Amino acid sequence: MLSRQFPGLRGIAILLVVLNHAIALSLVAAQEYGARAPSQPAWVILQALRTLGLVAVPIFLFLSGSYLTYAARGKSLGVSYRTILLSLRHILVPYALWSVVFYGLVFLLRNETYSLFGYFKNLLVGYPFEYVPLAVFCYLLAPFIIRAGEKHPGRLIAAVAAYQLFAACAIKPGLLGFDMPQWARLLTIPGLRTTIALWAVFFPLGVVYSLHSASLTPALRRVGWLLVVGAAVCYGTAVIGSLGAFDPAVPSLLAPVFGVLLLPLIRRETIPAVEVLESIGRRAYGLYLTNLVFLSLALLGIGVGLPWLLSQLLVLVPLIFVLTTLALQALIGAMERTPVPAFRRYVFG
Repeated sequence: MLSRQFPGLRGIAILLVVLNHAIALSLVAAQEYGARAPSQPAWVILQALRTLGLVAVPIFLFLSGSYLTYAARGKSLGVSYRTILLSLRHILVPYALWSVVFYGLVFLLRNETYSLFGYFKNLLVGYPFEYVPLAVFCYLLAPFIIRAGEKHPGRLIAAVAAYQLFAACAIKPGLLGFDMPQWARLLTIPGLRTTIALWAVFFPLGVVYSLHSASLTPALRRVGWLLVVGAAVCYGTAVIGSLGAFDPAVPSLLAPVFGVLLLPLIRRETIPAVEVLESIGRRAYGLYLTNLVFLSLALLGIGVGLPWLLSQLLVLVPLIFVLTTLALQALIGAMERTPVPAFRRYVFG
């Protein structure tokens, strides 16, 4: 089952990604150009906004799991993989294209280079688009995840969540107050260690929700307020931790879980500007792949022509966030109106 609110939520997720990148790159640019550091209140606001991004990739993975289940459920393994391979073609070709563009940009701006093997490794691990390799991994396993989700949904989620926690403890010693043995790292997946430690459970959650939404939605509604409180507490704790009070790793892992479990309870008609968000959501993958390039070029221009703006981050961040979103929406929209609109799928996904 596909819920009516999901396209709008996809739009919210990509806007959170662009906002997160706008804040991160603005802070780096301000430091590089020697701009005045933000005041304490401004720093708190920026960190609070940036922490909202914790839920962005989990939303994408949850929705991907739900959409793919809708498309592949009840089909044979061969038919399922034909559907998946078609989807992967529209994921991997734009990913390779914009990765090359990004590598060219960082070479020109920072003289950042790698060996041929280094560039290949970057593509495999997802630099700078770390969501993509994990999404591809989940797509390739999707027929088996769907079958497990049909028969044993609780066991599937418990097993994946346990492995995610294991991976997190393996790559971050002391996460839960103890150190894993060094061999534990060997049981994690090279190239996907970090993304699995952060987000492994969300694609299967989307699969299970799509398969069992009729029974899960009422159950989630009964504990809705507990989920809201849990999300708020974990988010607030993560923000405080990001300010330097303590390590925010644990609340940063938990906040997206509560947030994603709330998604089925959000009604489409309660989402502000839902049609605009749905339009943005339809182009989310293209925005994801291109926003770093556009933001980097915009900040380069600002650093050269309007350097004083780098000392006014609460003005700069909303400005480049809005400009980036509008410009890339216009660019992708123009591509859709070309004589070969299907070509857009191979450029922007």
